[in-house]
Amino acid sequence: MRVLFVPREDGDRVFGGDVVQMEATARELRALDIEVEIGPAGRACETPFDLVHLWTSLHLPDRIEHQLDLLAPVRSSVRVVLSPIWAPHHTLRWMHAARRWLFESTADRGSLDIGNARDTLEKIARRSVDITVDGATLTAWTAHPSTAACRGVLARIDSILPNSWMELAAIFTYLGDFCEHAVVPNAVDAALFTGGTPTAVPTELQNTPFALMAARFDARKQQDFVLLALKNTDYPLVFVGDATDPEIFARFRDLGARRKAPVYYFPAIPQEQLRHLYAAARVHLLPSLFESPGLSSLEALLAETAIVVGNLGYESEYFGDAAYYCDPCDAWSILRATQRAWNRFERDAELRARGRRRILDEFTWAAAAKATLHAYERALEK
Repeated sequence: MRVLFVPREDGDRVFGGDVVQMEATARELRALDIEVEIGPAGRACETPFDLVHLWTSLHLPDRIEHQLDLLAPVRSSVRVVLSPIWAPHHTLRWMHAARRWLFESTADRGSLDIGNARDTLEKIARRSVDITVDGATLTAWTAHPSTAACRGVLARIDSILPNSWMELAAIFTYLGDFCEHAVVPNAVDAALFTGGTPTAVPTELQNTPFALMAARFDARKQQDFVLLALKNTDYPLVFVGDATDPEIFARFRDLGARRKAPVYYFPAIPQEQLRHLYAAARVHLLPSLFESPGLSSLEALLAETAIVVGNLGYESEYFGDAAYYCDPCDAWSILRATQRAWNRFERDAELRARGRRRILDEFTWAAAAKATLHAYERALEK
């Protein structure tokens, strides 16, 4: 079997969990004697492949359509599968606009905190405010304009490989049933992330409990809102990730400069170093607007760190009672979940241990590759 992996167009510049998943899956499939090449969609017109696997999120349907157009000359002879990495997008669109409204409510955005912004934060938490963007009024439930385009993409795909049954159910509910499907779990490199050394961190973080958030800065991860929710807490906060969204990073910087307890920022660092930060942290935060389930949460839990995750994506299918859940649109919910994770760290050690055992049993790259290969075989039978 010869397979072409087609990455997200900017995957070489904007690092994310999809890139990790693609590269790890390629490695494990090669170990199963599957020939895997990573390259642009046009490569399939130059050399024969049995199957093309697209790794661009379904949230970017125009880019996928472009890739499918490039495959048109060979489409009759090659099967196409997609890892959708998708969740209902309406909350993300609305919350991005709501955060902008929040931070533009004062000329001194660095002074904002959960107390003096209470009225605005309560409206956001209740989804009771409508936001006007580009002349259109958005509610928290206004359908995203790309929904029809997503359906068009699915109609051109042979099979989708969502990372959870919850993701598949969301696709069926919001988009429809257009193609074959097989669930392929996301995974983590257990040997790497169980080998962190708490003392191998920057000097200022040694022997100091801290909360960590490892993720690139973007509208989905919303580091600006997370920092606002935790601004008045008294423990150090450490953020690691590329500043890919200048607007969110600027808000984050202004809020951090006015926080009494320290805020540390490190650009993206290699996983071999990141594992030490996981091992040293007391709590890891990823209250994203959606995750599937969030590789850094898997990695942190393996390192025996308490994890705070959102409740709008598919995290619960992976973490069960080993995580602390919050509504990522509610600043107080983020605060409460973080406080519980911090205060119950010793008490809930066994819950984390069960979560780690499940990761080691079910969410490995070898298991993901086997599920992927089975899905390929089914797709080629059609």
